[in-house]
Amino acid sequence: MTGLPSAKMSTRRVRQSGNCPRAATIVATAILSIAIAGFSTPTAGASPLTEFYDAPVAAVDTATLGEVVRSLPVNSPKGFGLGFDIERILYRSTDTHDQPMVVSGYTMTPTAPWVGPGPRPVIAYAPGTSGMADRCAGSAVLGTVGSSPAILPLLLAGYRVVATDYQGLGTPGGHTYLNRVASGRALLDAARTADVEPTTPVVLFGYSEGGFASASAAELASTYAPELNVRGAYVGAPPADPTLNIDTLDNTRLGSAALFTVDGMINAYPERAAGIRDLFDSDGIAALDAAQNWCTTDPAATATVRTTELTRDGRPLTEQLSNPVLAEITETNTVGRIAPAMPVYLSHAVEDDTVPVEQSRTLLGRWRDLGADVTYREYDLPAIPVEGANHLPGSLAAYDDVMPWIAGLVRAGVELAGTTR
Repeated sequence: MTGLPSAKMSTRRVRQSGNCPRAATIVATAILSIAIAGFSTPTAGASPLTEFYDAPVAAVDTATLGEVVRSLPVNSPKGFGLGFDIERILYRSTDTHDQPMVVSGYTMTPTAPWVGPGPRPVIAYAPGTSGMADRCAGSAVLGTVGSSPAILPLLLAGYRVVATDYQGLGTPGGHTYLNRVASGRALLDAARTADVEPTTPVVLFGYSEGGFASASAAELASTYAPELNVRGAYVGAPPADPTLNIDTLDNTRLGSAALFTVDGMINAYPERAAGIRDLFDSDGIAALDAAQNWCTTDPAATATVRTTELTRDGRPLTEQLSNPVLAEITETNTVGRIAPAMPVYLSHAVEDDTVPVEQSRTLLGRWRDLGADVTYREYDLPAIPVEGANHLPGSLAAYDDVMPWIAGLVRAGVELAGTTR
């Protein structure tokens, strides 16, 4: 399908030596460069940005999917000398109730001409977890929290990057954290904002929460955005099944993500909010309300969370997921029920202590059973004796594999387009 050797049933564990110096250098450069951009622009609380995100958008009901309804070029000379044009955007998407919604994001485009084959490819980028508050949005800080690691290598390869903030990050309303439909649609509509030609290669790209969104978009693409030429999807360390992740987070300093998960359900399904909140006691409700205003960099978001101390019946959150109040929501937001119509590169670090590797192994099995074209890699990296520190290395290790995989997709797409003219 891609012009590459068939990887439909490929499974290989890759043992990485040392600290992946090449990938680490790339990511460090990315973080530094985009952090410069973030620090050189107004903060999310400044008046121009507050108006950009919060002012009502009258045209959203009549806008087409992916239509940019507001934009704000970043006040920088050609991307601060980096050679990128940067723009914040608001665009139209569709929520879990099939209603129009406004989503924020940003686009970065290299100023140099594209020298590769065919049109300049578009990377639809889904960021990792940054929190629940508007100030956590990747576009508000230009990626200094959740978006940095992937962006610069993609830009240096000449690709245009269009990133989503997801529903409710930046824009009014609550963030629908780990909602399969809302995040998948938001990512596909971010790709639509690029106003691409029919032959323009589009690649979905995400790690962690972004991996979940990329996987969701890959499943939805053929029905929600059939006109896009989605050549493939990189899915890194996705928390694809809520029932497999809560235990890992509970009773740890990573437990804020468990609270984010419940808050995401409340925000996505307001008609069920009362029933969900009723599963928690007064301390639990207070914790859920507080977490709505956290970013992952906040000290409060790193406190140990024990969900047995927050639920009304004293059972942990993982057991609450089978409660009729949550069971249908949990099932609806599990990825792996639909075969992506394009090749997928799925990867995970074996020692990941935030999103367990069983997530990807289970997703792989489900997609394989459905006949999906999946290349799978596990990275056997040295364990770091710091809680939560074994999640990011999996994203670093994947660069050396994913970047040439994307380049192969682009070449194959151009060759295919040439033979069908």
